[in-house]
Amino acid sequence: MTSLSAEVMRRIRHFGDFVTVPLAAMIFMALAGMDRLYLVLFGLAAWTLMEYLVHRFVFHQFPSLGQRLHQLHHDHPNDPDSERSSLSTPLLAFPIGLLLVGTAGLRDGSAIFAGLLLGYLAFITVHYAVHRWTIEPNSWLYSAKLRHLTHHRFENCNFGVSTIFWDVVFRTNARIVSGRISSGAG
Repeated sequence: MTSLSAEVMRRIRHFGDFVTVPLAAMIFMALAGMDRLYLVLFGLAAWTLMEYLVHRFVFHQFPSLGQRLHQLHHDHPNDPDSERSSLSTPLLAFPIGLLLVGTAGLRDGSAIFAGLLLGYLAFITVHYAVHRWTIEPNSWLYSAKLRHLTHHRFENCNFGVSTIFWDVVFRTNARIVSGRISSGAG
């Protein structure tokens, strides 16, 4: 019985975001209304920058709890227990949602927050896929997988998971060509 409950909790920790995040995004999009779609798209774009900055600076540059936890993922990339936990997502998301609704109003704040949630959903989906799925070279996810594996090998490049855009902008994009790294920084 105990091992069963431990397994259930492990699955909730690992897969809970794949249920709760889409539901929360739908709720906040409903609160915003379809006339705020441009703000949802703004939130989605803002997520990509947040993802890049947090991954690059919080997880790789500054000594912090986030960096230590992220290092577990780098040390054990195929271990689902070394990844982020769905149980921590509400603790991080709730204050951000409150801040947005409090400063931008219910409808605008809900729209931006829905976009952030959708961006996070894209991130966890792509990250899960590149670590867990067999991805063939003709798949649209194949380049994302190669970029992320390059990040795991070198750790000073390819901080974007859901998009390459900010790595190109900040010249941290890199790829492996014939066993050597080819960097956007030259």
